[in-house]
This record gives sequence, C-alpha cells and structure tokens, in this order.
Amino acid sequence: MDLGLSGKVVLVTGGTRGIGYSVANVFAEEGSQVVICGRSEEVLTKATRRLEATGARIVGIEADVCEPKSVANMVEKCLERCGQIDILVNNVGGASGSRSILNTSDEDWYSTLGVNLIQTIRVIRSVVPHMKMVGGGAIVNIASISGWVAQLSGSAQYGSAKAALIFLTERLALELVGYNIRVN
Repeated sequence: MDLGLSGKVVLVTGGTRGIGYSVANVFAEEGSQVVICGRSEEVLTKATRRLEATGARIVGIEADVCEPKSVANMVEKCLERCGQIDILVNNVGGASGSRSILNTSDEDWYSTLGVNLIQTIRVIRSVVPHMKMVGGGAIVNIASISGWVAQLSGSAQYGSAKAALIFLTERLALELVGYNIRVN
C-alpha cells in the first residue's frame, strides 16, 4: 500500500516494542525515515536493527521522554540526523499503582499522569516549532478506549490520564490547524 509517506521523517516515542514498534515498522515499510526512541540502549539497538531489515533508514535515539533534558536532546539529535520531523507519534504510556482508587498514592497519580500526559505535552512543545518552520506536519497521540469507558480502564489514574490525552489532542488539533499541523 502506498500512503504517500515515502521520505517523510517520523519520530516514534517508545518505538522499541509493542504498539510503538509496530507503528515504526509500518512507516518503515512505507519508505519513511523512522526515528525511534527508547530508554534501554540494548533494546533500542535490537529494535533498530530489526527495523533496518525493511530497507528504510532507521535512527535509534536513547531517550527518556519523562525527563525534559532528554526530550530536548532527542529532538536535537533527530533534527541533526534527519533535518526535520514531519510526523510525531507519541506512543509512550503506562500506569502505576493499584487499580483501586482508595489504594493509590499521590505518587501513583503523578507518575501515571507524567508518563501518559505531561511527557506528551513536553515532546509536542519541542517538536511543533520545527513543524511550523517547515510549513506543517502531523502529530498522532496514542490514547486508549480506557479514556472513554471507565469499566475498561485498568486503573482510575490510567483512564483519567488517557481521557486528558484525548481532550488535549482535540484541543491541540484546533490550536495547530492554522499552521497546517494535523493532530489525531
């Protein structure tokens, strides 16, 4: 299938396994130049090598998107190696703590909101100025049905974080449409 993505530079956070790896693989098969990030150098190297088998140009950058300096470094390295970022896929997510609201701590909530929402905002704020400079781009935020349907949420903090991410995505789509940046 040709989706017109050949030559596009795609940054996928958490692209070393699971959904992120699958997304990176599809973009690679479409001929995109794919940049993946991950926290583990060993896992990042293995994923990069597997993706290179598609014949696409793959760049692996070790980064922890929950750390502001790491995000700035990741975006800087991506731009140095690839020249631009056409598509950003925010894939990193997860949950901390108990499924029971009464058995969670403030730290469980801060951690879950941080990994699902705050880091996504941080990465978007780092990438959007570059997309504006090149005349547009696309941002995809990986959410979850847990943000819509409470009984499907593994935990209250995870569902709440994904609901906030869904709202953020809709609001950001309105905010960035004038810059030719699509947000889904």
